[in-house]
Amino acid sequence: MRAEAGRAVTERRAGALARLLRRLRRPAPAPVPGAAALHPPDSATVRQWLWGAGFVTPGDAAHVLGLVRPFGLGPSTLMLDAAAGLGGPARAVAAATGATVAGLERDPELARRGMAMALAARVHRQAPVGVYDPEGFVLPAGHYDCVLAREATYCVRDKERFLRVLVQGMKPQGAIVLTEFTLDRAVGGRAELAGWAPLRAHPPFLWTLDRYLDCLRSLGFEPFIVAEFGAQYRAMILAGWTGLARLPELRRLPRAHFAPILDEAEQAIRTVEALDRGLLKMVHIAAVARRG
Repeated sequence: MRAEAGRAVTERRAGALARLLRRLRRPAPAPVPGAAALHPPDSATVRQWLWGAGFVTPGDAAHVLGLVRPFGLGPSTLMLDAAAGLGGPARAVAAATGATVAGLERDPELARRGMAMALAARVHRQAPVGVYDPEGFVLPAGHYDCVLAREATYCVRDKERFLRVLVQGMKPQGAIVLTEFTLDRAVGGRAELAGWAPLRAHPPFLWTLDRYLDCLRSLGFEPFIVAEFGAQYRAMILAGWTGLARLPELRRLPRAHFAPILDEAEQAIRTVEALDRGLLKMVHIAAVARRG
């Protein structure tokens, strides 16, 4: 009964997203006096409306804190966030645990804005955000206690190198948590995912879950959490869009400035549809270095 009620709520939210998308697609009405003075939101602004200040992917501070709970973070620990975005997750973890959380982000503009937000909040030493190239970066050896990598690898071509560099950058007792889009070997549809690319500048190169697990084990890590959480991820997407539909900023925005919101909504629908059809999976992996 509870599962059926949960599905009903999710379906209502999916319908709300479809209705919002139809509304956004309507032709723009005549300009409102004074509307020209307003600036259209960029993608980062829209994503923060969806997920919260400093957050650019689904999942709020409570979600992120749940992911890092196995790390046992405290004031003496150093964590790396390998997909920092605007640094919201790193700042939330640092504030809640006292840990130092270094963020790395591949988008130079997001990294610049994220560091500006850290400076404004006076947490730039405890939760800095820097830019990096995930295809060619290096880390100081044995530097970090643990690594969080939320959607950090699906657009990385050389994932084996990426994960090896993370492992080399961790202390011998290190741990890693990944949440990632994967393919199901039993389901076709690689061609059907050709139009699915959340990071428009970087095409996806998807692995199966088994390939992630094999790679981690080959690097000396033993997974202790392996879970599919596509339903939870889908629910987070739909909840974010349900909340955005009620946002005062959206009501004040001229229709001519809706293009960035429309882009994000269409991407959200493609992701939800791919999850629903089984073409795409979202997985949660936590692994710890094997002793010896």
